[in-house]
Amino acid sequence: MILLSFDIEEFDLPKEHQIDIPFEEQMKVSIEGTKKILNCLKQQDIKATFFCTANFALHAPEIIKSIQADHHEIASHGYNHWTFEINDLKKSKDTLEDLTGNRLDGYRQARMMPVPETAIYNAGYRYNSSLNPTFIPGRYLNFNVPRTPFLKAGVLQLPTSVTPILRFPLFWFTAHHLPINLYTALCQYTHKHDDYLLLYFHPWEFVPLREHPEYHVPRYISRNTGDKMMEKLNHFILYFKSMDVDFLRITDYIQHKQKLPIETWNKKE
Repeated sequence: MILLSFDIEEFDLPKEHQIDIPFEEQMKVSIEGTKKILNCLKQQDIKATFFCTANFALHAPEIIKSIQADHHEIASHGYNHWTFEINDLKKSKDTLEDLTGNRLDGYRQARMMPVPETAIYNAGYRYNSSLNPTFIPGRYLNFNVPRTPFLKAGVLQLPTSVTPILRFPLFWFTAHHLPINLYTALCQYTHKHDDYLLLYFHPWEFVPLREHPEYHVPRYISRNTGDKMMEKLNHFILYFKSMDVDFLRITDYIQHKQKLPIETWNKKE
């Protein structure tokens, strides 16, 4: 089973490099990328999970409606992408539930930063996917945590996938830089070992950032954005579909597995 997920938010990436762009431009980039993602998923006839900030959803209700119309899952990515307060956990959940008319089960913290599990539980979330169980200097130091699902403070933890050996990360950055055949091989190896794969990407990855020097996004990030990244995503999906691997929303995966003890989730049935 493959769990594709997308973090859709205000495009504030330039802010990390001391460049401020208008909010309207941030939304334009994210909306353009999300439309491309939705079109790809529709053509491939697969479902995914979209972690949305409430701020993005409030300013792009038509995108939220499209996500719902295609029967994808909507989960919370906080209220604002650039700032965070504990109260945002409940505030974002309430806002997104009002917009969608559905209960939200999942949460992912912006930039995969740590957030108290008790606060997530108290806000009413069922699962948290805010953990990249690897080591990346200046960003993640998570070698001491499980790399497959586990329970903590009453919340199901769903780390994003890393390889069994060396915990090589398989997130968006790796997909950009590795040749697609090598990336797919690493994903296949991990999927075979764990019996599932959880990956995440962003809408701006599918926008040609190199055509926008005004964003001042470093080359190592803008590399292969736009059509090249869309080609990689399509190749990835087609490859695993040819192997009869199912693509599921995260809630569907949980429902499929909940009859089993949590410690057996990464074992072949």
